[in-house]
Amino acid sequence: MRDFRYPQLCAMARAAEVIGERWTLLILRELFLGPSRFSDLKKRLGGVSPSVLSERLAHLEERGVVSRRELEPPAASTVYELTETGLALQPTMMELGRWGARFFHLSEPGDHFEPAWLELAIAGFARRSASPEISVKLQVADDNRQLEFFVWGGKRGTRTSKAPRSVDATLTAEGKTTMAIMSGELSVADAAAAGLIDVDGDVSKLEKLPDLFELKTGFDQQPRQEKKQ
Repeated sequence: MRDFRYPQLCAMARAAEVIGERWTLLILRELFLGPSRFSDLKKRLGGVSPSVLSERLAHLEERGVVSRRELEPPAASTVYELTETGLALQPTMMELGRWGARFFHLSEPGDHFEPAWLELAIAGFARRSASPEISVKLQVADDNRQLEFFVWGGKRGTRTSKAPRSVDATLTAEGKTTMAIMSGELSVADAAAAGLIDVDGDVSKLEKLPDLFELKTGFDQQPRQEKKQ
């Protein structure tokens, strides 16, 4: 099947031809978290059919955005990973995520959430201007494991890392709750009162957690007005 092409001499049109199809951006999101097997991608991208996933990966391979690599035994499996061209999309993907957060209020109750996605959110929404000089450890609970992220602020903005460091406080919660606190939608006090989080350390420091991020979720927007008939 011939790839769709926009008959326009425009760099944005060329980019849309490569990454504009359904599921492609989400495949790239997963690969920014690291090399993945086909089965892992299929699991995390609930809703995508095997045939569509294969087609999208093949398209990205043809364009030099993704490559395949065989793992050494005992793993002995094939993984997909981003090439240099694919990795060059990182700033664009981060900005797209920042923009997309404005529409979090359109989420549905049954929407799936992967704790690993929080790694991209923490890096993408980190405040770029001066932020509070606090250091926080975020422990995100998952069914199978617990992910740890370290964030701290200062004159140069918010920094993030997965490498251990000393902190003022530790916050343990599910991913959705952590995002709600990061955005300021949910206060630490209210989350604690509802039994949604565990806190270790200086709680007053955790209250400043939203100030470490520039996360405009759009939760404060008014519901859309239906058009009058």
